[in-house]
Amino acid sequence: MGAITAIARMITTTNLWIARVVNWAVLILFVLLLADVIMRKVVGAPISWSQQASRLIFGVYAIIGGGYLLARREHVNVDLFYGSFSKKRKAAVDIATSFLFFSFMIVLLPNAYEMAAQSVCMTEGVPPWCKPEVDELAIWKAPLWPSKWMIVVAATLLLLQGIVKFAADVFILMGIDVDETAFGPIADGAEGKVDV
Repeated sequence: MGAITAIARMITTTNLWIARVVNWAVLILFVLLLADVIMRKVVGAPISWSQQASRLIFGVYAIIGGGYLLARREHVNVDLFYGSFSKKRKAAVDIATSFLFFSFMIVLLPNAYEMAAQSVCMTEGVPPWCKPEVDELAIWKAPLWPSKWMIVVAATLLLLQGIVKFAADVFILMGIDVDETAFGPIADGAEGKVDV
């Protein structure tokens, strides 16, 4: 149990730390868009590359948050019934429906990896014949491989956090106390309810 808790704590801490760092991407995004608006309204010439850069930054920002949201148990739930369940019943429902999450991840991760690998080398052969994928429509021909590899990183972090959550649900069903610093908060909301 100690080793599982240590690994869970490492995964959860990593997801929480990455989210704190990536939160600063919003500031960069804000500055880019503000500069673009000022240039367009005051000077009459928008920054040609700001739209592309803001899309790439926002894409990474939106993707990398999945593991954090799962670590904090802040993904959307239909609480009509679920919210009134006890901890054990919530854990049972989460385990029963976890096949949906893992099915999605089984599709997402290999496809994301394939897209990312192809974006690094769009031509046959090995370097120096490799040509990285760029946005052909953008003026500054932004390389797309960093954003595509972030999808792989984010999907991996989300999968690892999903495994941590699954383990926490199994422990709850077994009546084992779960360390919330390692497994994330165990949202109960059902104090005083009898476990069924």
